[in-house]
Amino acid sequence: MSLSRVPGPDNLYVGGAWVLNTESGRNKLREQNITHILSVIKFTLEKWGDEVKRFKHLSIDVLDDTDEDLLAFFPSAVRFIDSGLNPPSSSGADTEAKQSKTGDDDDDKSPSGVYVHCAMGISRSVSCVIAYILYKYPHRFGGKQSIPSSTSVAQRRQNSKEAVQSALKLVRETREGAEPNYAFISQLELWWEMGCPADDDKSVERHPIYQKWLYERMLSESRNVHEAPKAEDIRFEDELEPGKAIPEAEADQKEGKEIRCKKCRRILATAKFVVPHAPTGRTESSNCAHVFIETLSWMRPMLEDGALEGRLSCPNDKCGATVGRFAWQGLKCSCSEWVVPAFSLNRSRVDEAALRRTDVPGIRLPPGRSGNL
Repeated sequence: MSLSRVPGPDNLYVGGAWVLNTESGRNKLREQNITHILSVIKFTLEKWGDEVKRFKHLSIDVLDDTDEDLLAFFPSAVRFIDSGLNPPSSSGADTEAKQSKTGDDDDDKSPSGVYVHCAMGISRSVSCVIAYILYKYPHRFGGKQSIPSSTSVAQRRQNSKEAVQSALKLVRETREGAEPNYAFISQLELWWEMGCPADDDKSVERHPIYQKWLYERMLSESRNVHEAPKAEDIRFEDELEPGKAIPEAEADQKEGKEIRCKKCRRILATAKFVVPHAPTGRTESSNCAHVFIETLSWMRPMLEDGALEGRLSCPNDKCGATVGRFAWQGLKCSCSEWVVPAFSLNRSRVDEAALRRTDVPGIRLPPGRSGNL
């Protein structure tokens, strides 16, 4: 397939490696005033000789494989693309207005362009192009999704799916064969949910959503070999620094219920650590026998011996009642939904009470009590 111009105001093209390996392909690059080449594949331009000097080149060495982490490279990719399409001399101009200029003497030469390619121009390169247009033109796809609001987590993720599919549909207007593999699609959805952070090359790696995603990948690898994660690798959500916590809806942080051991009344979890397990668009059943929660630090003694599954006991030394169970391989709820991994509190062993507000004047927790859980 030939190089394809991405619909929109930018001189942005996507395609395969053959364009760079043939004289006719390189002529097309010259005709379109391509100045920047992003290779989403291990690639060098050294064989071009002196001609290489007219291009700025970035090579991202990844395979078109569902195990690859392309997400971490999105910040460097989109910043490189943007530097080619919007060089410093034109940084103050309105990008959207570029294509509306016609008839001016200064417009005889086409604006600088960027060519993004992989092997075939189907998956890796298309993924980076989609990452760029989501980053550059968020208003076209409903706005960035990183700001916490009353929108539920499930709804925000559905919004991410819709944004990515809309961007893919746009690219397919000129490149019908565009088809990122399903793992790259999922990574693009996370990119959108994060708010497309690209301040520097490490922006994604610092983001809590990415860190949680990496953790879940590690858990998946452990499950594949039927092993529990190592004790030192387990992530306890209540021990995360505030800046590393995954942003949830503000309402989720202040309202809801606290879950207590029925026997001793010790708080086991609050609403922000409850894991919803109803499919998107469906209300979670109130008849479920289980309340699934995140991995919390009071579970450490039960998890550190490396068992794949076992009991969850109340952490109160004077109680120790069985309150539920855990299974790194997952559990099927009585409502037929699977949760993986699963940290389940049995509703018959716990009480759910209205969350006690600690930010109201005149209300204080008893000594030794913390409002974190």
